[in-house]
Amino acid sequence: MITKMMIRSFSALLLIMLFCTCGPSPEKETAVETPVAVASQSVSYSSISLDRLEYLYDNATYMDATFYNLPVSINQSSLEQIRTTLAGVGEAPATIAANCSPSGHIWFQVNGKNIEEADIYFQEGCVAYVWYENGKPAFGNEMTQNGIGFYQNIINSVKTQAGGGN
Repeated sequence: MITKMMIRSFSALLLIMLFCTCGPSPEKETAVETPVAVASQSVSYSSISLDRLEYLYDNATYMDATFYNLPVSINQSSLEQIRTTLAGVGEAPATIAANCSPSGHIWFQVNGKNIEEADIYFQEGCVAYVWYENGKPAFGNEMTQNGIGFYQNIINSVKTQAGGGN
C-alpha cells in the first residue's frame, strides 16, 4: 500500500515538474520582444536592381497578387497587363514607417517559376513594394502615381461591388 502511494506521489511530482519546465525560457521571451523593438523604427531599403525589373518586363508570363483585407486577388497572364503592373514600380527607394503594414503580396512568374515577389504596401503615407530575396525583405521601391491609381481602382471596385453600386 505504501508503494502504490509512493508511486502516485512520485508520478504527481513528475507531472508537476513537467508543467513547471514547459514555460518559455527567459531567452525566448527576450527574443520575442526584440522584433517589437525593431519594428518601432522605420526601415529603409535600396531599390531593386533595374536588371531584375527589366527581366520581368521582358519575360514575365504570370502575375498573382493577394490582399489581406480585401476579398479579391489579381491574376494576370498577358505580358501587356504585367507590364502595366510593373509600370507602377517607381525608381525611388522605399522607407517603410513603423506604423505601416503590408496590404498584400505579389508574385511574378516566368514559365511557371516564381522569379520575384514583394509585399504591397498601400495605405496613406506608405505606398511601396518591398521585394524579397532568399525569403526575406531586401529591397523597396516607392509606387508611381500609376501604381497608386491601379490599386485605388481595385479598392474602389471592391467597395462598389460590396455596397451595391454606392
